[in-house]
Amino acid sequence: MANWEKYADDKAKSLGGFEKKEEIIKEAVAEEKDEFDVVIVKAEPAEKKEYVVYKKKQWDSATGEALADSEQEYSLEQLESEKAEYDKAMADAKAKSDAMVDVIADFKKL
Repeated sequence: MANWEKYADDKAKSLGGFEKKEEIIKEAVAEEKDEFDVVIVKAEPAEKKEYVVYKKKQWDSATGEALADSEQEYSLEQLESEKAEYDKAMADAKAKSDAMVDVIADFKKL
């Protein structure tokens, strides 16, 4: 999981960001005909999978040498789900904070 708190800064400094990728799952097949011009192998297009990765630059902390970029695949559903978890945590914290108003008021009455 990425450190989303640093996302805007990493993006601004070109240290990380999203990138579309494509992977060929099945190579294209060319049509083949026999000597009588009869198709013996039907042409088929290549099958591709498109996906999005969060790519972040990495360095060796001891030497400062650049390492291979880290790549983590994400879907929109994953990102929206993660945001929903944060939103729920914020709502829960707000409810607890609001409840403390009464607790503190009652305490001060003593």
